Amino acid sequence: MNPTTPHLRRAHSPAGIFRSLLLSALFLGTGLSGAEVFELSPEAIANLRLEYATVENRSLSPTVEATGAVKLAENKVIDIVPRIAGVIDMDHQLLGAVVKKGDPLFTLESAELATSLTAYVDAEQAMNFAHTALEQEKQLHDRNLSSKENLQARELDFQKALAEHTRALQPLKLLHFDEGTIHQYLHNVGAGNYTTLEITSPGDGEIIEKSVRLGASVAPDEKLYTIADLSDLWVDFHVSLRDAAVLTKGQGVGVESSVSRGQQGEATVTYVAPLADESTRTVLVRATLPNKDRQWRPGTPVMVSVTAALDSNANTAALTVPVSALVDYGGAKAVFLREGESSFRPVTVETGDSDGNVIRITAGLESGQTVVSTNAAQLKGHLEMTNQ
Repeated sequence: MNPTTPHLRRAHSPAGIFRSLLLSALFLGTGLSGAEVFELSPEAIANLRLEYATVENRSLSPTVEATGAVKLAENKVIDIVPRIAGVIDMDHQLLGAVVKKGDPLFTLESAELATSLTAYVDAEQAMNFAHTALEQEKQLHDRNLSSKENLQARELDFQKALAEHTRALQPLKLLHFDEGTIHQYLHNVGAGNYTTLEITSPGDGEIIEKSVRLGASVAPDEKLYTIADLSDLWVDFHVSLRDAAVLTKGQGVGVESSVSRGQQGEATVTYVAPLADESTRTVLVRATLPNKDRQWRPGTPVMVSVTAALDSNANTAALTVPVSALVDYGGAKAVFLREGESSFRPVTVETGDSDGNVIRITAGLESGQTVVSTNAAQLKGHLEMTNQ
Protein backbone atom coordinates (compact mmCIF):
# COMPACT_ATOMS: atom_id res chain seq x y z
CA MET A 1 0.00 0.00 0.00
CA ASN A 2 1.23 3.48 -0.90
CA PRO A 3 0.92 5.64 2.28
CA THR A 4 1.07 8.85 0.23
CA THR A 5 -2.10 8.23 -1.76
CA PRO A 6 -4.30 11.39 -1.64
CA HIS A 7 -7.57 9.45 -1.85
CA LEU A 8 -7.66 7.73 1.52
CA ARG A 9 -6.64 9.68 4.62
CA ARG A 10 -5.12 7.71 7.49
CA ALA A 11 -2.99 8.50 10.55
CA HIS A 12 0.25 6.51 10.76
CA SER A 13 -0.12 5.97 14.49
CA PRO A 14 -0.47 2.39 15.83
CA ALA A 15 -4.24 3.02 16.03
CA GLY A 16 -4.26 4.22 12.43
CA ILE A 17 -2.28 1.18 11.29
CA PHE A 18 -4.71 -1.09 13.15
CA ARG A 19 -7.72 0.60 11.51
CA SER A 20 -6.08 0.27 8.12
CA LEU A 21 -5.50 -3.43 8.68
CA LEU A 22 -9.10 -3.83 9.87
CA LEU A 23 -10.51 -2.06 6.82
CA SER A 24 -8.27 -4.08 4.54
CA ALA A 25 -9.49 -7.31 6.11
CA LEU A 26 -13.04 -6.05 5.84
CA PHE A 27 -12.95 -5.64 2.08
CA LEU A 28 -11.10 -8.90 1.57
CA GLY A 29 -14.24 -10.71 2.76
CA THR A 30 -13.74 -11.30 6.48
CA GLY A 31 -17.03 -9.55 7.31
CA LEU A 32 -18.35 -6.06 8.07
CA SER A 33 -19.05 -6.43 11.76
CA GLY A 34 -17.36 -3.64 13.70
CA ALA A 35 -16.16 -1.75 10.58
CA GLU A 36 -15.01 1.80 11.31
CA VAL A 37 -15.38 5.10 9.53
CA PHE A 38 -13.05 5.91 6.65
CA GLU A 39 -12.57 9.14 4.78
CA LEU A 40 -12.22 9.97 1.10
CA SER A 41 -10.67 13.06 -0.35
CA PRO A 42 -12.92 15.44 -2.32
CA GLU A 43 -11.02 14.41 -5.45
CA ALA A 44 -11.84 10.72 -4.86
CA ILE A 45 -15.51 11.50 -4.25
CA ALA A 46 -15.64 13.54 -7.45
CA ASN A 47 -13.87 10.86 -9.48
CA LEU A 48 -16.20 8.14 -8.19
CA ARG A 49 -19.26 10.32 -8.93
CA LEU A 50 -20.99 9.20 -5.76
CA GLU A 51 -24.63 10.03 -5.21
CA TYR A 52 -26.64 9.58 -2.05
CA ALA A 53 -30.11 8.61 -0.84
CA THR A 54 -31.91 8.85 2.47
CA VAL A 55 -33.03 5.74 4.30
CA GLU A 56 -36.79 6.26 4.53
CA ASN A 57 -40.18 4.62 4.55
CA ARG A 58 -41.56 3.93 1.09
CA SER A 59 -44.38 1.79 -0.31
CA LEU A 60 -43.13 -1.17 -2.33
CA SER A 61 -44.67 -1.73 -5.75
CA PRO A 62 -42.95 -4.46 -7.77
CA THR A 63 -42.68 -4.03 -11.52
CA VAL A 64 -43.22 -7.22 -13.51
CA GLU A 65 -41.68 -7.11 -16.98
CA ALA A 66 -42.18 -9.59 -19.82
CA THR A 67 -42.37 -9.97 -23.57
CA GLY A 68 -45.65 -10.61 -25.32
CA ALA A 69 -47.62 -10.05 -28.49
CA VAL A 70 -50.66 -8.11 -29.62
CA LYS A 71 -53.56 -10.36 -30.72
CA LEU A 72 -57.06 -10.06 -32.02
CA ALA A 73 -59.66 -9.94 -29.26
CA GLU A 74 -61.32 -13.27 -29.98
CA ASN A 75 -64.63 -12.13 -28.50
CA LYS A 76 -64.77 -9.46 -31.22
CA VAL A 77 -64.02 -11.69 -34.21
CA ILE A 78 -66.82 -13.16 -36.34
CA ASP A 79 -66.40 -15.93 -38.91
CA ILE A 80 -69.07 -15.82 -41.60
CA VAL A 81 -70.31 -19.16 -42.95
CA PRO A 82 -73.40 -19.55 -45.17
CA ARG A 83 -74.97 -22.32 -43.01
CA ILE A 84 -76.49 -23.71 -46.19
CA ALA A 85 -75.07 -25.09 -49.44
CA GLY A 86 -75.28 -22.91 -52.54
CA VAL A 87 -73.54 -20.87 -55.23
CA ILE A 88 -72.17 -17.33 -54.83
CA ASP A 89 -74.35 -15.04 -56.95
CA MET A 90 -73.19 -11.58 -55.79
CA ASP A 91 -70.30 -10.23 -53.72
CA HIS A 92 -70.89 -6.87 -52.06
CA GLN A 93 -67.72 -6.11 -50.04
CA LEU A 94 -63.96 -5.80 -50.55
CA LEU A 95 -61.21 -7.06 -48.27
CA GLY A 96 -60.48 -4.35 -45.70
CA ALA A 97 -63.93 -2.80 -45.92
CA VAL A 98 -65.46 -1.48 -42.70
CA VAL A 99 -69.02 -2.74 -42.29
CA LYS A 100 -71.89 -2.13 -39.92
CA LYS A 101 -74.35 -4.65 -38.56
CA GLY A 102 -76.86 -5.50 -41.29
CA ASP A 103 -74.68 -4.49 -44.24
CA PRO A 104 -74.90 -7.01 -47.14
CA LEU A 105 -71.88 -9.26 -47.63
CA PHE A 106 -72.84 -11.68 -50.42
CA THR A 107 -75.85 -13.29 -52.07
CA LEU A 108 -76.28 -17.04 -52.32
CA GLU A 109 -78.37 -19.08 -54.75
CA SER A 110 -79.41 -22.26 -52.96
CA ALA A 111 -81.64 -25.16 -53.95
CA GLU A 112 -81.52 -26.26 -50.31
CA LEU A 113 -83.06 -22.94 -49.31
CA ALA A 114 -85.89 -23.48 -51.79
CA THR A 115 -86.54 -26.91 -50.30
CA SER A 116 -86.65 -25.51 -46.75
CA LEU A 117 -88.93 -22.61 -47.69
CA THR A 118 -91.27 -24.87 -49.64
CA ALA A 119 -91.44 -27.28 -46.72
CA TYR A 120 -92.29 -24.42 -44.38
CA VAL A 121 -94.96 -22.99 -46.69
CA ASP A 122 -96.54 -26.43 -47.01
CA ALA A 123 -96.40 -26.93 -43.23
CA GLU A 124 -97.94 -23.51 -42.63
CA GLN A 125 -100.79 -24.22 -45.00
CA ALA A 126 -101.35 -27.68 -43.52
CA MET A 127 -101.41 -26.23 -40.02
CA ASN A 128 -103.91 -23.54 -41.01
CA PHE A 129 -106.12 -26.17 -42.69
CA ALA A 130 -105.96 -28.43 -39.63
CA HIS A 131 -106.82 -25.48 -37.38
CA THR A 132 -109.83 -24.54 -39.51
CA ALA A 133 -111.01 -28.16 -39.54
CA LEU A 134 -110.69 -28.33 -35.77
CA GLU A 135 -112.72 -25.14 -35.24
CA GLN A 136 -115.46 -26.42 -37.53
CA GLU A 137 -115.52 -29.76 -35.72
CA LYS A 138 -115.85 -27.94 -32.37
CA GLN A 139 -118.88 -26.06 -33.65
CA LEU A 140 -120.49 -29.26 -34.88
CA HIS A 141 -119.74 -30.99 -31.59
CA ASP A 142 -121.24 -28.10 -29.64
CA ARG A 143 -124.44 -28.50 -31.69
CA ASN A 144 -124.40 -32.27 -31.14
CA LEU A 145 -123.85 -32.81 -34.85
CA SER A 146 -120.47 -34.55 -34.43
CA SER A 147 -119.12 -37.25 -32.16
CA LYS A 148 -116.48 -36.84 -29.51
CA GLU A 149 -114.27 -39.24 -31.45
CA ASN A 150 -114.35 -36.97 -34.53
CA LEU A 151 -113.40 -33.96 -32.40
CA GLN A 152 -110.49 -35.82 -30.86
CA ALA A 153 -109.32 -36.89 -34.33
CA ARG A 154 -109.35 -33.26 -35.55
CA GLU A 155 -107.41 -32.18 -32.40
CA LEU A 156 -104.81 -34.87 -33.10
CA ASP A 157 -104.51 -33.76 -36.74
CA PHE A 158 -103.92 -30.18 -35.60
CA GLN A 159 -101.24 -31.18 -33.09
CA LYS A 160 -99.40 -33.14 -35.78
CA ALA A 161 -99.61 -30.21 -38.20
CA LEU A 162 -98.35 -27.84 -35.50
CA ALA A 163 -95.35 -30.10 -34.77
CA GLU A 164 -94.53 -30.34 -38.48
CA HIS A 165 -94.74 -26.55 -38.77
CA THR A 166 -92.31 -26.15 -35.85
CA ARG A 167 -89.90 -28.65 -37.44
CA ALA A 168 -90.03 -26.83 -40.80
CA LEU A 169 -89.22 -23.51 -39.12
CA GLN A 170 -85.99 -24.66 -37.40
CA PRO A 171 -83.59 -24.74 -40.40
CA LEU A 172 -84.86 -21.30 -41.47
CA LYS A 173 -84.21 -19.87 -38.00
CA LEU A 174 -80.58 -20.95 -38.39
CA LEU A 175 -80.51 -18.66 -41.44
CA HIS A 176 -81.92 -15.81 -39.31
CA PHE A 177 -85.40 -15.96 -40.82
CA ASP A 178 -88.32 -15.11 -38.59
CA GLU A 179 -91.97 -16.01 -39.18
CA GLY A 180 -92.80 -12.47 -40.26
CA THR A 181 -90.18 -12.63 -42.99
CA ILE A 182 -91.19 -16.10 -44.13
CA HIS A 183 -94.88 -15.21 -44.33
CA GLN A 184 -94.17 -12.97 -47.31
CA TYR A 185 -93.77 -16.19 -49.30
CA LEU A 186 -97.28 -17.24 -48.30
CA HIS A 187 -98.86 -14.18 -49.89
CA ASN A 188 -97.41 -14.98 -53.31
CA VAL A 189 -96.99 -18.74 -53.38
CA GLY A 190 -95.37 -19.88 -56.60
CA ALA A 191 -94.24 -16.40 -57.71
CA GLY A 192 -91.67 -15.71 -54.99
CA ASN A 193 -87.93 -16.32 -55.32
CA TYR A 194 -87.29 -19.23 -53.01
CA THR A 195 -83.60 -19.69 -53.93
CA THR A 196 -81.94 -16.35 -53.09
CA LEU A 197 -80.40 -15.70 -49.69
CA GLU A 198 -78.60 -12.47 -48.81
CA ILE A 199 -76.01 -12.83 -46.06
CA THR A 200 -75.50 -9.70 -43.96
CA SER A 201 -72.95 -8.71 -41.35
CA PRO A 202 -73.97 -9.74 -37.83
CA GLY A 203 -71.87 -6.96 -36.26
CA ASP A 204 -69.60 -3.96 -36.79
CA GLY A 205 -65.99 -4.40 -37.83
CA GLU A 206 -63.43 -4.67 -40.60
CA ILE A 207 -63.21 -7.50 -43.12
CA ILE A 208 -59.79 -9.00 -42.39
CA GLU A 209 -60.20 -12.26 -44.34
CA LYS A 210 -62.24 -13.07 -47.40
CA SER A 211 -62.62 -16.12 -49.63
CA VAL A 212 -65.49 -15.43 -52.02
CA ARG A 213 -65.58 -16.05 -55.78
CA LEU A 214 -68.58 -15.42 -57.98
CA GLY A 215 -70.07 -18.68 -59.21
CA ALA A 216 -68.23 -20.75 -56.62
CA SER A 217 -70.09 -23.56 -54.90
CA VAL A 218 -69.85 -23.35 -51.11
CA ALA A 219 -70.55 -25.75 -48.25
CA PRO A 220 -72.68 -24.82 -45.22
CA ASP A 221 -69.66 -24.66 -42.87
CA GLU A 222 -67.21 -23.00 -45.28
CA LYS A 223 -65.69 -19.79 -43.87
CA LEU A 224 -66.14 -17.01 -46.43
CA TYR A 225 -65.50 -13.83 -44.41
CA THR A 226 -63.84 -12.91 -41.13
CA ILE A 227 -64.93 -9.63 -39.57
CA ALA A 228 -63.05 -8.17 -36.60
CA ASP A 229 -63.75 -5.20 -34.37
CA LEU A 230 -60.24 -3.74 -33.94
CA SER A 231 -61.18 -1.04 -31.43
CA ASP A 232 -59.87 -3.31 -28.65
CA LEU A 233 -57.07 -5.87 -28.90
CA TRP A 234 -55.50 -8.38 -26.54
CA VAL A 235 -51.92 -8.49 -25.29
CA ASP A 236 -50.85 -11.97 -24.19
CA PHE A 237 -47.68 -12.54 -22.16
CA HIS A 238 -46.26 -15.12 -19.76
CA VAL A 239 -44.84 -14.49 -16.29
CA SER A 240 -43.21 -16.66 -13.65
CA LEU A 241 -45.27 -18.29 -10.94
CA ARG A 242 -43.85 -15.83 -8.42
CA ASP A 243 -44.80 -12.81 -10.52
CA ALA A 244 -48.24 -14.22 -11.26
CA ALA A 245 -48.98 -14.13 -7.53
CA VAL A 246 -48.92 -10.31 -7.53
CA LEU A 247 -51.02 -9.79 -10.67
CA THR A 248 -54.79 -9.34 -10.59
CA LYS A 249 -57.56 -8.18 -12.90
CA GLY A 250 -57.78 -4.44 -13.36
CA GLN A 251 -54.07 -3.64 -13.02
CA GLY A 252 -52.56 -1.29 -15.57
CA VAL A 253 -50.07 -2.65 -18.10
CA GLY A 254 -47.52 -0.49 -19.92
CA VAL A 255 -47.14 -1.73 -23.50
CA GLU A 256 -44.24 -0.81 -25.79
CA SER A 257 -43.69 -2.05 -29.32
CA SER A 258 -40.49 -4.07 -29.85
CA VAL A 259 -40.30 -3.03 -33.51
CA SER A 260 -41.64 0.54 -33.70
CA ARG A 261 -39.63 3.00 -31.63
CA GLY A 262 -41.76 5.20 -29.41
CA GLN A 263 -45.00 3.28 -29.90
CA GLN A 264 -46.49 2.89 -26.45
CA GLY A 265 -49.88 2.27 -24.91
CA GLU A 266 -51.70 1.36 -21.72
CA ALA A 267 -53.64 -1.89 -21.33
CA THR A 268 -55.60 -3.45 -18.47
CA VAL A 269 -55.18 -6.96 -17.07
CA THR A 270 -58.35 -8.95 -17.76
CA TYR A 271 -57.18 -12.52 -17.17
CA VAL A 272 -54.54 -14.33 -15.11
CA ALA A 273 -54.58 -18.05 -15.89
CA PRO A 274 -55.35 -20.28 -12.88
CA LEU A 275 -53.01 -22.98 -14.25
CA ALA A 276 -49.28 -22.85 -15.00
CA ASP A 277 -47.63 -24.33 -18.07
CA GLU A 278 -46.01 -27.53 -16.83
CA SER A 279 -43.05 -27.33 -19.20
CA THR A 280 -42.14 -23.65 -18.75
CA ARG A 281 -43.55 -23.07 -15.24
CA THR A 282 -45.07 -19.82 -16.49
CA VAL A 283 -48.56 -18.36 -16.32
CA LEU A 284 -50.53 -16.74 -19.14
CA VAL A 285 -51.65 -13.17 -18.51
CA ARG A 286 -53.99 -11.31 -20.88
CA ALA A 287 -54.59 -7.57 -21.03
CA THR A 288 -57.03 -5.53 -23.11
CA LEU A 289 -55.41 -2.80 -25.20
CA PRO A 290 -57.59 0.10 -26.48
CA ASN A 291 -57.01 0.63 -30.20
CA LYS A 292 -59.56 3.20 -31.29
CA ASP A 293 -56.86 5.18 -33.11
CA ARG A 294 -55.82 1.96 -34.92
CA GLN A 295 -52.10 2.39 -34.15
CA TRP A 296 -51.65 -1.25 -33.05
CA ARG A 297 -51.60 -4.25 -35.37
CA PRO A 298 -52.29 -7.79 -34.21
CA GLY A 299 -49.09 -9.82 -34.36
CA THR A 300 -46.85 -6.99 -33.09
CA PRO A 301 -44.26 -8.15 -30.50
CA VAL A 302 -44.24 -5.96 -27.41
CA MET A 303 -42.57 -5.40 -24.07
CA VAL A 304 -44.93 -5.12 -21.11
CA SER A 305 -44.53 -3.87 -17.56
CA VAL A 306 -47.01 -4.17 -14.72
CA THR A 307 -46.76 -2.34 -11.42
CA ALA A 308 -48.46 -4.45 -8.79
CA ALA A 309 -48.84 -4.86 -5.05
CA LEU A 310 -46.53 -7.39 -3.42
CA ASP A 311 -49.16 -8.65 -1.00
CA SER A 312 -52.03 -7.51 1.18
CA ASN A 313 -49.61 -5.35 3.19
CA ALA A 314 -48.00 -3.80 0.14
CA ASN A 315 -49.43 -0.36 0.84
CA THR A 316 -47.79 -0.31 4.27
CA ALA A 317 -44.62 1.76 4.14
CA ALA A 318 -41.35 -0.07 4.83
CA LEU A 319 -37.82 1.13 5.57
CA THR A 320 -36.04 1.03 2.22
CA VAL A 321 -32.93 2.02 0.26
CA PRO A 322 -32.35 2.03 -3.50
CA VAL A 323 -31.36 -1.37 -4.86
CA SER A 324 -28.23 0.25 -6.29
CA ALA A 325 -26.99 0.99 -2.76
CA LEU A 326 -26.40 -2.70 -1.98
CA VAL A 327 -22.99 -4.35 -2.39
CA ASP A 328 -21.89 -7.95 -1.71
CA TYR A 329 -19.14 -8.88 0.76
CA GLY A 330 -18.41 -12.50 1.56
CA GLY A 331 -22.01 -13.56 1.08
CA ALA A 332 -23.44 -10.64 3.09
CA LYS A 333 -25.30 -7.55 1.92
CA ALA A 334 -23.94 -4.15 2.88
CA VAL A 335 -24.34 -0.44 2.21
CA PHE A 336 -21.95 2.50 2.61
CA LEU A 337 -23.31 4.80 5.28
CA ARG A 338 -22.35 8.47 4.89
CA GLU A 339 -21.47 9.93 8.28
CA GLY A 340 -19.97 13.27 7.26
CA GLU A 341 -19.09 15.33 4.22
CA SER A 342 -16.36 12.86 3.30
CA SER A 343 -16.73 10.14 5.93
CA PHE A 344 -18.24 6.71 5.23
CA ARG A 345 -18.79 3.46 7.04
CA PRO A 346 -19.76 0.05 5.60
CA VAL A 347 -22.77 -1.49 7.37
CA THR A 348 -24.21 -4.97 7.02
CA VAL A 349 -27.95 -5.07 6.43
CA GLU A 350 -30.73 -7.61 6.24
CA THR A 351 -33.10 -7.22 3.33
CA GLY A 352 -36.67 -8.14 2.43
CA ASP A 353 -38.86 -7.66 -0.62
CA SER A 354 -37.90 -5.48 -3.55
CA ASP A 355 -39.90 -3.87 -6.35
CA GLY A 356 -36.84 -3.55 -8.56
CA ASN A 357 -36.19 0.07 -7.60
CA VAL A 358 -36.00 0.01 -3.82
CA ILE A 359 -35.49 -2.83 -1.36
CA ARG A 360 -36.86 -3.31 2.14
CA ILE A 361 -34.31 -3.13 4.97
CA THR A 362 -35.29 -5.29 7.92
CA ALA A 363 -32.17 -4.71 10.06
CA GLY A 364 -28.99 -2.62 10.07
CA LEU A 365 -30.21 0.89 9.29
CA GLU A 366 -32.42 3.60 10.74
CA SER A 367 -34.73 6.09 9.08
CA GLY A 368 -33.03 9.35 8.13
CA GLN A 369 -29.54 7.93 7.57
CA THR A 370 -27.75 8.62 4.28
CA VAL A 371 -26.25 5.89 2.09
CA VAL A 372 -24.29 5.85 -1.15
CA SER A 373 -26.95 5.12 -3.78
CA THR A 374 -24.98 5.46 -7.01
CA ASN A 375 -21.58 3.86 -7.74
CA ALA A 376 -21.48 1.98 -4.44
CA ALA A 377 -19.81 -0.94 -6.25
CA GLN A 378 -17.16 1.41 -7.65
CA LEU A 379 -16.52 2.71 -4.14
CA LYS A 380 -16.02 -0.85 -2.92
CA GLY A 381 -13.59 -1.51 -5.80
CA HIS A 382 -11.68 1.71 -5.08
CA LEU A 383 -11.24 0.80 -1.43
CA GLU A 384 -10.12 -2.73 -2.25
CA MET A 385 -7.58 -1.35 -4.71
CA THR A 386 -6.19 1.27 -2.35
CA ASN A 387 -5.89 -1.29 0.47
CA GLN A 388 -3.80 -3.71 -1.59
